Amino acid sequence: MAGFVPVRLDQFVLQYVRNNKGADGDRLRAAVEDALAAWRQGVRCACGNRLWVAGSAIAGYGCFGCITGSAEPDGDPEIDEACEGFYFEEGGMRLEVEQVSAIIRKHPHDYREHLELLGFEWHDDEYDAVFEEEVREEREAVPETENQWRLVHFLENGGPVTRQVMDAYLQERHSETSNLPLIRKYFKQANTNLKAILMTGLAANPTDLELLDDLSYYSEFDSVLSELIRFYTDACLKETDMERFSLLAQDFHMNTFNHGYDAIYELLTLFRSGTKGAVIQHLSETIDDYQNAEDIPF
Repeated sequence: MAGFVPVRLDQFVLQYVRNNKGADGDRLRAAVEDALAAWRQGVRCACGNRLWVAGSAIAGYGCFGCITGSAEPDGDPEIDEACEGFYFEEGGMRLEVEQVSAIIRKHPHDYREHLELLGFEWHDDEYDAVFEEEVREEREAVPETENQWRLVHFLENGGPVTRQVMDAYLQERHSETSNLPLIRKYFKQANTNLKAILMTGLAANPTDLELLDDLSYYSEFDSVLSELIRFYTDACLKETDMERFSLLAQDFHMNTFNHGYDAIYELLTLFRSGTKGAVIQHLSETIDDYQNAEDIPF
């Protein structure tokens, strides 16, 4: 992988402080904000290259090359605003992830042709076969029951999330004969009416594990991480059954870790003592905590 990995300012500070004992988080945050302000104003390195904001916060204003001595970043962190797109480089070709995501959303049925304009080459493998099968199923899926027709009408046209709409969604979700491709395609479209259903359901049942999991799946196709974190945190605060609390905490971790959020660390801060604190402490010692792309390699 070549290129910068974008990280949120809060996540950069959190990871750096965790990896560098004794580091002052408030001072680092101020330094990042200062470097970011300079970047916004067009300040450049003495060599003429643009600032590396994350590195400049620690080593003083400079570009990636001058600070590290390396020609190009290779999975190094950069504050998301200054990252100018999360990209990989392969054979000198830059593939903009934001552009790719937009193309798939706008052209779900002929995305291949549009992506090929960016230089993609397609190779048949098992993943492609599964993905293509899902696309075919979703394209052909149509409502088959009165409940599905009611739900699709709302997803296509919107309106208030009534009890009937909520019941239609929950009934379809729990049905043994659920029309999965039909509903799945609305998740992949980041359908705002579907999001409204999930938000309404969680407002009424904030500790519902299945609705939280659905919101997590939705977050794979739309930027709702802050809302996902807020709902999971609220659920952990409100849940009184310790078995369910443990499941919530595990799901919270698994559904946000790949986004660069350390839920276990935050829950340890939130629950410093008591039964919930003991549950989180146990999870922190036993959960399969692996390094991911947003671990800061300083």
